[in-house]
Amino acid sequence: MANKKNIRFFFLCFIFSLISNAIETSGKTANGFNTKQIDSLIKERSADHEITKLDLLVLYEDALTVERQDSVEIYKKLAVLNAELEQPKDTYVYTEKYINNTLDFSILKDGSYHNIKNTAEYKKLNDKYITHIDLFDFIYFYVALIGFFFTTTLIFRKKTNRTAKLFIGGFVIANSIFILEFVLYVTNYQYQFPHTYRMSAAAALLFGPFLHLYFKSVTESTKLGLKDLIHFFPTVILLLFLAPLYMLSASDKVRMMLEIHPSNLGYDLVIFISKILSLMLYAIFMKKLVFGQIKKDASTYSVEKWKINLYRIHIAYVTSYLIYGLSVFGALGSFSSIMYHLQLGAMCIIIVYIAYMAYVQPDIFNNAHVPLMQRLFSEKYQKSGLTDSLSRELKESLVKLLTEEKIYKTNNINLDMLAEKLNTTRHNTSQIINEHFEMNFFELINKFRIKEATDLLEKDTHGNLNIIDVAYEVGYNNKVTFNKAFKKETTFTPSEYINAKLQEHKQVNSK
Repeated sequence: MANKKNIRFFFLCFIFSLISNAIETSGKTANGFNTKQIDSLIKERSADHEITKLDLLVLYEDALTVERQDSVEIYKKLAVLNAELEQPKDTYVYTEKYINNTLDFSILKDGSYHNIKNTAEYKKLNDKYITHIDLFDFIYFYVALIGFFFTTTLIFRKKTNRTAKLFIGGFVIANSIFILEFVLYVTNYQYQFPHTYRMSAAAALLFGPFLHLYFKSVTESTKLGLKDLIHFFPTVILLLFLAPLYMLSASDKVRMMLEIHPSNLGYDLVIFISKILSLMLYAIFMKKLVFGQIKKDASTYSVEKWKINLYRIHIAYVTSYLIYGLSVFGALGSFSSIMYHLQLGAMCIIIVYIAYMAYVQPDIFNNAHVPLMQRLFSEKYQKSGLTDSLSRELKESLVKLLTEEKIYKTNNINLDMLAEKLNTTRHNTSQIINEHFEMNFFELINKFRIKEATDLLEKDTHGNLNIIDVAYEVGYNNKVTFNKAFKKETTFTPSEYINAKLQEHKQVNSK
């Protein structure tokens, strides 16, 4: 039975060879291709004979040995047949050839690929062509949306430094666009939106200038002028270089993604080198603005602290981007996907941090060169009518109440009671505390209470005092509130503070 099947198979191949030669010599088109399609031949032959999948596989492979008009379709047939016959390596080869020639990814939806779903070859095809999204991709996409939303709301926010919000908004948008393109790339959705290819490259040289000019606008009182436009000149040069890439058709951009496009001007390398040089150069410029201001004006420290944190996160991104780029181009050996997440993680932290600070401390977009407390309370108290002399007099009276009478020990002390003691209004009392002590009423009372508590604990060298007794003594009604206030002021809990002092006392006595 097997011999008859083999004889029939070789007979079919012989007939196919004769017919192909006949068609090749008599049935040419103007371009020299065969006009007789292979599917027609198979249909004719299967009328009287049964053709197995293996027979078809051999016929299609033989058909590729000569130049044919339907070669691309044969790649598809061979890919599907090899998948049905569970031959993943050949499936991968012919699938690649078909996609590279047609840019048609729908072939992977064919049910035949389920036969090789657990193979390494299918995983490579899945990772390279099929759209998918995991938890990290979702988080990155969500953060990018936060960036776009933050910038939109910032634009319409009133009573802010217009220049500052323009530059910090531009910086956030540049990061968000980069993250969004990355998500489209790793999830393979970029094949469906090919014109997003390298869209973030246009902003590659804007990260440094945007952040630098933001720091400058909130640090220096001088207004930005036309000379500052020079910071954007490199971006113009880069855009001219990228213009041929952006003008490509959608199909050509897909070929660029698949690395089969004939014209490659080294875009990736140019973008990486120019971007990392820009980031490093502006990191030097920003360091002078960020750290120099603290030495000159300590009263703006709370705002400066946020700028230091932002600068440090940005430096972390620059470092991760440098490592990522060197890895991609082979300078650091084999590339790891961790490099992707390092730079994306830093960018996400930047966006979330800026959005968070804008929510909890919106004054960071005002004129930060003006002392913080002056910015916070200048508008609130500008019509109070409190003269400088009266302000100083009330301040002296308040200090006396706190240091001599220790009014903070009164457990039900409030702003109204304090105003009555000062013989002034509640509003004036609040203004005195804010302007002269740079804190609110509760912060002031807690500060004096905790100072009194630490004095009591330091004198108690034998640890005889109970924490609750100390809490009641300095004005607190319960231990929980006392513990929270104590830790906020000293970074220790009362118990930790007592133990530390006892240890210190033992060491002194042992000497």
